[in-house]
Amino acid sequence: MRIQAVLVLSAVILSIFAGRLLALQAFDSGGDAAAAAAKLQDTVELPAQRGDLYDRNGEPLATNEVAFAVTADPTMTNPMDDDGVTPAKGNKVGQIAQILAARLGGTEADYLPKLTKTGTRFVYLAKKVPAATYAQIAADMNEIGAVGIFKEVDPIRNYPNGTLAANLVGFLNYEGEGATGLEYFLNDSLSGTPGKQTYERAANGSRIPLGTTVVDPAVDGNSYRLTIDSELQFMVEQALNAQIKKVQAESGIVVVMDIKTGQVLAMAAAPGYDLNNPGKADPANTGNRAVGMAYEPGSVQKILTLAAVIDAGLADADTNVRVPGRLKSGDGYIKDVWDHGEIHLTTRGIAAMSSNIGTILLTQQMKTEALYDKLREFGLGQKTGIELPGEATGSLPKRDMPDYSRDQIAFGQGLSVTAIQEAAAIAGILNGGMYNTPTILQSATDSGGNPVALDRPAPRRVVSEKTSATMASMLEGILYNQAHIDDLGLDNYRTGGKTGTAQRYNSDCGCYRGRTTSYAGYAPAENPQILTYVVLDNVVKGDSGMTTAGPVYQDVMNFALPRFGVLPSTAKSVPGALEW
Repeated sequence: MRIQAVLVLSAVILSIFAGRLLALQAFDSGGDAAAAAAKLQDTVELPAQRGDLYDRNGEPLATNEVAFAVTADPTMTNPMDDDGVTPAKGNKVGQIAQILAARLGGTEADYLPKLTKTGTRFVYLAKKVPAATYAQIAADMNEIGAVGIFKEVDPIRNYPNGTLAANLVGFLNYEGEGATGLEYFLNDSLSGTPGKQTYERAANGSRIPLGTTVVDPAVDGNSYRLTIDSELQFMVEQALNAQIKKVQAESGIVVVMDIKTGQVLAMAAAPGYDLNNPGKADPANTGNRAVGMAYEPGSVQKILTLAAVIDAGLADADTNVRVPGRLKSGDGYIKDVWDHGEIHLTTRGIAAMSSNIGTILLTQQMKTEALYDKLREFGLGQKTGIELPGEATGSLPKRDMPDYSRDQIAFGQGLSVTAIQEAAAIAGILNGGMYNTPTILQSATDSGGNPVALDRPAPRRVVSEKTSATMASMLEGILYNQAHIDDLGLDNYRTGGKTGTAQRYNSDCGCYRGRTTSYAGYAPAENPQILTYVVLDNVVKGDSGMTTAGPVYQDVMNFALPRFGVLPSTAKSVPGALEW
C-alpha cells in the first residue's frame, strides 16, 4: 500500500509539471517571447536642438555648440572574473581613469568610483564636453584597446557677445532650461520636443546591427529674431556704463524705441553681467531693470499728465495760467523747484519751466477718476505685455484717490512706473496718438525655416492726432525756449523731450532718500520716429536729468538716427510763447 501511494503521488506531480509545460509551450509562449524581446530592447531619448536667438540683422546672440555628456558602463570599464571580485584579464580601468583626468580635468581618483560602480550599467562622467575633447577621449581609448565610454548629445549654449544684451537674452541653468531673460520666457518653444529611438540589443548590451530600430524623431526648437540692433545695443551699453560711473549712480536703464511700431531697438540695464559666466554675477544684476524696476518718474510724467488734460479739451498749448509761488495740497504746500511769486505761464511755459504748480492747476480741472482712466489707457498700473519675464506693474493710487494724490501724480510723485511703461506711453502720445504694445520679438521660424506667427495686439488710440501734434510741439519748445540745445540738442536733427528728477523711495527706511534722474526725448521733432528714455537711479553727482541723463541721450540718438536711415531735419523750429 505504501508503494502504491508513492506511485500515485508521483503521477500527480508529473501531471502537474506536464500541464505547466504545456501551458508554457502552447498557450503562454507568445507572451513570454514578447517579454523576452522587451528585455532585449533599449530606448534612448533623442534630444531636440534648442533654437537660436538673433538680433534684427541676423547677428547671433545665443547659439548651440556641439557637445556631449560622457557616460560609462562600469561592467565594461571594470570587467571582473566570474567570482565578481577579481579583475578580469585585460582590465584597464586605471588607464581609463588616467585618460579622463587628462582630458576632462581632475584626478584619477575622481573617476575610479564611477568606473567601478557595481549594480549598474550606466553612469555620467561629465556633461557639456566639447566635441573635440570627446574625440580625443575616444582616440585614447582606441589606442589602449579599452571600451565602455560612451556619449550623449548635450550641446553647450554659446553667447558669442558675452555681456551684450545679457539682461534681455538670459542664460540656461545646469539642466539646460532657461533661467532668466528670453531664454526663460521662450523656454518651451526654444526647447522643442525630444524624440526617442528604440533598438534591439544582445544579452551583453551591445546593439544588434541588423535588429529592428524604431525612431520617433525630435522636433527642434523655434528660433527668434529680436528687434534690437547689436551695434546700437553695444553703443548704448557703453554710454550708459560710462555715465553711471561718472555720476556714481547705483544703476541705469536705457530704452530706445521705434515710435511708429513699438519695436525696442535697444534696451540696456546696468550693471550687467557675462552670459557665459553667470555664476559670477550678482543675482541683483541678472534681472532686467527696464521691465522689473518700478520707480517714481518725476517730471517726465508731465508728458502724460499734460497730454491727458489737453486731450480732454481742458487746455491747449497756449492756455494762460496764473501760477502762484506755492499751492496748498492736502495738509501741506507744493512749491516749484525755483522760488518765485505769482507768474503768468502758458501751458507751453509750464512744460518748459517744469512747473509742478502749473501742472497741478491744469490737472485739477479733471476729475480724479478721469485722470486715473487716462493713465490706465496709457498703460500705467499694469504690465505692457512685452515678451520678457519679471515685468512689474508699477502702481497708481485708487480710482477714487484723494485730491492730494491727484496733485502728486500730476508731476510724477505718488505713483510708480517701469521704464518700458513710460517709454511706450510717450511713444504712443507722439505716434499720432496711437499706442503700440512694446515688443522685443521681430520674427520667429520653426526648425524647418518656416515662419511662426507671433501674437501682436492691435494698436489703440490714446490721444487724438491734434493732441499728439501739440505735445510734440510743446516738447520741442522746451529745448529751444530754454536754450538747452547744447545740453540736449542733436546733430542735424530737431528734437524735443522732458527731463525728470524724482525723490527716490527707499524701502529700507520707508522714507525718501536720494534721487532718480531721467530724460525722455525723441527726434525728428517734425516727424517723431525714434524715442530714447534714460533713467539713472540713486545718483550721487548731479541733481538734474539734463546734466546726468542728457549726455547719454545725445550720444545714443546721434548714433541711432543715421543708423536707421532717418533723414536730417531741414525746417527750423518755431517755438511758441512761454508767458503771457
